Amino acid sequence: MIPETEIRFSFLLFNALLFMMCDIRHITAFYTVCTLHELGHAAATLLTGAGVRRIILSGFGIVMETGGCRRVTDHAAILAAGPAVNLILWALLTSIGYKGCLSWLNLAAGALNLLPFSGLDGGSLSELLVSGRMYERGLRVLLTIFRLLTGAVLAAFLLFRLSDRYF
Repeated sequence: MIPETEIRFSFLLFNALLFMMCDIRHITAFYTVCTLHELGHAAATLLTGAGVRRIILSGFGIVMETGGCRRVTDHAAILAAGPAVNLILWALLTSIGYKGCLSWLNLAAGALNLLPFSGLDGGSLSELLVSGRMYERGLRVLLTIFRLLTGAVLAAFLLFRLSDRYF
C-alpha cells in the first residue's frame, strides 16, 4: 500500500532557499544523506511489520507515521535505524579515506538526529523509553537535565566556534 503523502509549504520554501544558497554538489549530497536516512527508517518498518501509513514533508524535516508497533523494541529500532544508517555510512566512507561532504553530512545527520530533543529521532526515542516506566517522574527529571546539559554544551561549542571566527 502506498502511504499518504503531505507536502507542506515550509518544505517548498526550504528547498527554494537551499537551491538559492548552495551549489548542486552540496544539494545532491544533502538529499542523498536525507534519503538514505529515511530509507533506514522505512527498512526497519518493513522488518518489524509496522509499515508506513503517512509521510509528511516540511521545512523542519520528514516525518513518517508508521502502523502500530507490537513492541517497544520494534518502535525503538525504527527510530534508531535512520541515524544508524548515517553513522554506518560515515564510518564506511571514512574508513576508505573519503573526506568529502557526503561523509561529514552523514556524521552530522546521524549525530543531530540522536540528540534528545523533540522532533528528532533521539527525542522520540527518549520519550519512548521514559513513558510508562515505573520511575517515569524521576526519569523525566533526568531527561530534562540531560537535555539542558546537551543544549548548554552545544551552545558553548557554537559560541566558541563563532568567537574563534569573528572575534
